[in-house]
Amino acid sequence: MGVKKYRKGQKQFWRIDTWITFPNGKRKRFKKAGIPSKEMAVALEMKVQTEAFEGRFFDRTTESTLTVPKAWENYKPVSNRHRSSNTEANIARTLIRHLGSEPVMQLTVGSVDQYRSRRFRETTRTGEAPAPATLDREVEMLKRILNYATACGHIPHNPLTAVKFLRVPNTRRTVVYEGDFEKLYEHADDWFRPILVVAYETGMRREEILDLRWEQVSLREGVIRLAAQDTKTQQPRTIIMTDRVMKAIQSQPRPLSGGHVFINPRTKKRWNEIRLMMRRTAKAAKIKGLWFHDLRRSFVTNARRRGIPESVVMQMSGHKTREVFARYNIIGEQDLREAQEIFQAGREKELSELKKAGGDGEN
Repeated sequence: MGVKKYRKGQKQFWRIDTWITFPNGKRKRFKKAGIPSKEMAVALEMKVQTEAFEGRFFDRTTESTLTVPKAWENYKPVSNRHRSSNTEANIARTLIRHLGSEPVMQLTVGSVDQYRSRRFRETTRTGEAPAPATLDREVEMLKRILNYATACGHIPHNPLTAVKFLRVPNTRRTVVYEGDFEKLYEHADDWFRPILVVAYETGMRREEILDLRWEQVSLREGVIRLAAQDTKTQQPRTIIMTDRVMKAIQSQPRPLSGGHVFINPRTKKRWNEIRLMMRRTAKAAKIKGLWFHDLRRSFVTNARRRGIPESVVMQMSGHKTREVFARYNIIGEQDLREAQEIFQAGREKELSELKKAGGDGEN
């Protein structure tokens, strides 16, 4: 009884099985399954128990007037507990700008299609239309907000359950090699250079770098230790620092009280946004269309090309699945040529050994 976890296929859900008590003392069993998270299930159970106690449990005759802004306000405390809360807040502003006045129970698959059409006519800061993957993230979050509203009893069901994602491949292939990185480093501001080095030589994610604290760093051992709560995949990770990364970390002032490693000299707080600086530095270095996240892809590709086994690179970069890792591991024509040369050299070595042993070498 109560809130229980269960699995359906590869997905995890929560169910409620509890008794509710009415003001007249009568009890009724309440069941509901398919709830996406434990906190949603607990919230719904408390909602049902309260409504039953107040005699409002069956007041479901009027249609919900809940709008997207109100649904977001209800979900916002949950979002604030996530590392990606700033990103989710930006997505919420976009959703509200397009869907703010419409009751959520009037949203349909057609409403989402119209939303996508309007978004594709807009331009981002790069001067291009939003990528399909961006729109998928926005729609996924809208569905998550409505799932939470359903679990809390604010709406009878999620009207967008049938909405499908676009799933258009959005794989970037930009890789920075040593020559380009040296140009990038040369044109960067002094405070930005250590951040670039850490990103390029460890493959750490942007938030992992900007949120790095001195207590996670051991200069004596030459390691950075990230706990599960510090990573996107909720998996702890140990990062061995290169000599250049060690020097970059050592160049930062270290207060006796600890705190963040990389501090904005103007605000005296951790950096929250570095995209503008990245664009400015890339432009000065004449590297077109470079994103900060491309440095993570560059680390993965360079590590693999230097002979580190892929399984070890995945551990170094913190990639949880082979599928995601493959999007970061860019294999070009030069890689294929080098692989063919290795294959050919191996064949010639085997033929040579066979001839020495007296075999004919060809079948």
